[in-house]
Amino acid sequence: MYPPALAQLAAALAIILSVVIRSIRGGASWQQVDEGNATADTLRDLTGILKFDDLQQAFGPPRLEDGVFPVTRNEVRRARTGLGYLFGDRWLDGASALVAVVTLLPIWPLWNTRQWLDTLLIFAGCYQAAGWFAAMRLVRSR
Repeated sequence: MYPPALAQLAAALAIILSVVIRSIRGGASWQQVDEGNATADTLRDLTGILKFDDLQQAFGPPRLEDGVFPVTRNEVRRARTGLGYLFGDRWLDGASALVAVVTLLPIWPLWNTRQWLDTLLIFAGCYQAAGWFAAMRLVRSR
């Protein structure tokens, strides 16, 4: 049994770090929705809807006294766009982390699955990179 090559090791560790950071950020946003404190920035992060007018069309106007949208978790899930999934989704991030962890395990020579794991690692890395590039677009719109 051999450990993964340096490129696979670096990619797997980068993916795991990215998943941890994105899950912390996403968890904080979902917590704000659960507590009833969902601002426009929170909803942009979760749904991928960047324009304030589109947010108002999807969720109605925010409260006047504090600018908070009265939404539930299910309403936010229904309004998610593809960009919202790029910003972070627990299932897609979990799949990326799983691929990274399996790549780090020295079991792939036993099953002769190196090509499959390398391909899955490339897809997981592309998803994480696309999410970060999409998040840069979100920061620019604020």
